[in-house]
Amino acid sequence: MEVNEEIMEQIVQIPNLKCALHIDEKIFNLQNVSIVKSKIPVRKPTTRGGVYFTDTTAYKIRAATNDLSIISLLPSLMLGPSTEFKPVKVKTSVLLGSEHKDIILVSHIANTVNTKTSIELNLIVDGTIL
Repeated sequence: MEVNEEIMEQIVQIPNLKCALHIDEKIFNLQNVSIVKSKIPVRKPTTRGGVYFTDTTAYKIRAATNDLSIISLLPSLMLGPSTEFKPVKVKTSVLLGSEHKDIILVSHIANTVNTKTSIELNLIVDGTIL
């Protein structure tokens, strides 16, 4: 699965992007979503957690959810407690050109920051589905 650069470049420009994180049958609404293209700490093609990295840049998503029930799911989704990244889907609907498109950003969770009222998620986009 590949990342569609053209679509991602357009999504990066959208302020206040509305997204939902889909993990199996559960849906978590996301707030404060930001997507940026930045360097990742890989110097050569490598496989980590079942994800093959060939580039030194990636699209990163930072978002938060107030649904703390996600905490019990995190150990099976992140490298560390698990030996592989389990992919998750970030779904959004955006205006591309003159029509609305539903877009799925297949991602993996790189890390999280927990507070009393929310979980901040940092994800890396592995592919896009229109």
